[in-house]
Amino acid sequence: MDAASGRDLRIAVVGATGVAGGQIAELLAQRNFPAAEIRLFASEHGAAETIALGEEDRPVAELASPADLAGFDLAFLAVPPSLAAEIVRAHPGPILIDLSAAGRSAANVLLGAPGFASRERLRAVAPGDVVAIPHPSAYALATVLRALGASPAFVAATLMLGVSTGGKDEIDKLMEESVDLLNARLDVADDEQQRAFNIYPADDEPEIIGALTSQVEAMLGAALRLVMRVVRVPIFYGTALSIAIPTASESEAWIERLREAPGVTLIEDEMPPSVIDSAGQEAVVVSLYRNPHGVALWCVIDSARLAALCALWVAENLSLAVPNHA
Repeated sequence: MDAASGRDLRIAVVGATGVAGGQIAELLAQRNFPAAEIRLFASEHGAAETIALGEEDRPVAELASPADLAGFDLAFLAVPPSLAAEIVRAHPGPILIDLSAAGRSAANVLLGAPGFASRERLRAVAPGDVVAIPHPSAYALATVLRALGASPAFVAATLMLGVSTGGKDEIDKLMEESVDLLNARLDVADDEQQRAFNIYPADDEPEIIGALTSQVEAMLGAALRLVMRVVRVPIFYGTALSIAIPTASESEAWIERLREAPGVTLIEDEMPPSVIDSAGQEAVVVSLYRNPHGVALWCVIDSARLAALCALWVAENLSLAVPNHA
């Protein structure tokens, strides 16, 4: 994902004080994105904060309405789906790179992810269009299956989501619950799941599974027989994905394919990676275990980092073709 050498554009990051939005701001600075201006926005709750953009602290303005984005060339939407949908409906003018699309099916949506979206298709995107960023776990699953070169008849997976996938509010709630539990003062309502020191199926499991299946099929261009469970785990950052595939005629070649695959870091002959090992990683970190019945893959990803990287890759390609407002 090398930085593009295109026009200097006006860039907006909406949701800059959130987990993914902060990663986008950091990457824009690290990769010297060719921007004439980068403006940071948040909801009223996050406004008036400052965010480090390279060596400079930048103020975060409140996004009072979608009209505030008029005049920008690209806008990253690292916000909850309801706000992103409001902005998309308003058609404020810039190309919208929508990270909230992670929870939606891929029907009639251009998914922007390296290795799956062609640069030619991205460069045909016009001002006002929307490019959706796939769920990081869908991207991870599609990346691994593509690396294997396999079209398995059946895939079983368990997705383990840390609380950062729910945003900063969920991180704060887990922190508070953990402290309360350790101090014997935790009081959880009867209709609410305890987050701290607990693992449980996600409330929105059917929606997540539907979105992931649709997005993986769209990226691979093939139907997938996927059986999945989605659970919430009491970790602050990162995601783990366990994948099981029956033995196939080509499975002897899978190790070598994973070694050579772009976007994959294969861990061999050492302890399998933990979720902590994925922090800051720009690849899907994988270990593989084989037995006579099939292959089990253990994958860990930095969800926010991976989503931000996909979003920036889209922006880099768009910057080569988008005329700016200057």
